[in-house]
Amino acid sequence: MSLKAFVDAARAPLEDWSARYPGHRAMGYLCSYVPEEIIHAAGFVPVRVRGSTVPLRQVDAHLQSFTCALCRSTLDQALGGGLSFLAGTVFAHTCDAMQALTDLWRMNTETSHFVDTVMQPANLGSPAARPYLIAELNRFRERLAAFAGRPIADDDLRASIALYDETRRLVEALQAIRDRLSAPHYFAVLDAAQVMPREAFNPLLAGLLAALEDTPSSGGGSHACPDALWVERRAATPWVSRERPALPKNPNGPRLFLVGAVLDEPRLLDLIEDLGANVAGDDLCSGSRHFHDQVCNEGDPIADLADYYLRRPPCPTKLQPAHDPGRYLLDRVRQVRAQGVVFVLEKFCEPHAFDYALVRSTLDRAGVPHLLLEMEQTPSLEALRTRLQAFVEML
Repeated sequence: MSLKAFVDAARAPLEDWSARYPGHRAMGYLCSYVPEEIIHAAGFVPVRVRGSTVPLRQVDAHLQSFTCALCRSTLDQALGGGLSFLAGTVFAHTCDAMQALTDLWRMNTETSHFVDTVMQPANLGSPAARPYLIAELNRFRERLAAFAGRPIADDDLRASIALYDETRRLVEALQAIRDRLSAPHYFAVLDAAQVMPREAFNPLLAGLLAALEDTPSSGGGSHACPDALWVERRAATPWVSRERPALPKNPNGPRLFLVGAVLDEPRLLDLIEDLGANVAGDDLCSGSRHFHDQVCNEGDPIADLADYYLRRPPCPTKLQPAHDPGRYLLDRVRQVRAQGVVFVLEKFCEPHAFDYALVRSTLDRAGVPHLLLEMEQTPSLEALRTRLQAFVEML
């Protein structure tokens, strides 16, 4: 078990991906509504393209300044050649900005670069949603197979679903004991899963879980495991590494629940812990939501994938009439005994801003304090610190 391996994978520049994983072909994607299993079954490693805090150089000629940082930063990386290692990029139609990004990506990349959009239904509760999504996933499967130069067999899809379901099972086990890891390390593990080949990632996470199972929880009034006890347990446990797990700095501090889209500023997690709080749970697109539930192989793999996307909790870009976002969030907050909710929203992201307006009244009625942080491409950490510090002190 080595936390450093996860951190290195999560924080390494994307342009170094080919050198880190020789013998693999990468296919980029920007949203968890993109079916990674189909990409994997076609012979590619799905690699999530994320925003960065590197100064933007070329994107202003293509996207307005009031476009979200995720779209602007990722397109700037593509324009600068930092994503040239990708065989292609797959998008999901979630908002107008993302659809515009798809067109710009196609116009400004090499003709050999595969670009496609998976058009997930907007109304997940419609009677037409399932047959439409099955047809759309089959369309994507056929187009990707033509690009790969070989058919994507059902057995290959089932094997990929099983591999990615294993990741989801392992992440679910990690979530159950996430208080034994610091927030930066917990999210580094999830970030690593979205860039590493899963054949390499799954054994690493299994080893980490074995190590953490032998580490006392940091919650419930207990701080770090005493040195003598840890050394004794370490001597009796055949871990792969002699590395001691990184426990939260403040196990008894206020418990926060993070909500939002993609968290591309990992320093925010360090800031939360420096202020004496800890992250008890999250509903982030790049966090726990990405690994929600399992697909399971029960028959036609495409139908299984469609059913998975239709039944999982929707993100704010989708409508599911039977889903109450406020009640769902409140249940999640209570499940992890969080004392406050921090909305980490991309500035200019309208779907998540609309969702915040819908759920805040539910939190207010339940007496759950909440804080809204608007994240920019290069956020002011001191401004974030001031607002978070006041919120943590209030809790």
